[in-house]
Amino acid sequence: MGLLSCQPDDKFTGVANGAAGRYIVTEYIDSGDTLFSLLPGSTGYKPGINKIGISNFTVELTVTESDQLAMKTTYWQNGIQSTFSKKVRVRLTNFDYQFSLLETNPVTFYEGGVGRFSGVFYEYIVGKGFRIPPLGSSLQPTPSSQDIIIVAQPGR
Repeated sequence: MGLLSCQPDDKFTGVANGAAGRYIVTEYIDSGDTLFSLLPGSTGYKPGINKIGISNFTVELTVTESDQLAMKTTYWQNGIQSTFSKKVRVRLTNFDYQFSLLETNPVTFYEGGVGRFSGVFYEYIVGKGFRIPPLGSSLQPTPSSQDIIIVAQPGR
């Protein structure tokens, strides 16, 4: 008879686990212009403003380490799905799970996180956000030198 011992997997019990989940984007703002928003109080994906013709706009946060998340931002435009991924480190404060980029490329400014009590996801990037191309454009999503703000609510 043998004795089997397991080390606990703290990946799923660390601080990152508190912010992990799927979020439905409620606002996408590029250089101060709201290009996408959901109707206030709507459930699902009913857009209010949609200047860029996108749908199913989500952010998914998956635990990779006890204090790190993989962030995948996904949307559909003209029948084509686009996905952007990055990794962030997570730090818990009194009010939120704060993110910092793990990438080595410097950005002008990055602030992101999930409200500890509200559950609202937010991200503000200056200098390295992605720009969603305008409706009907054949351009690919490109890095933006402007400021990008994304706000999302927990998915149901």
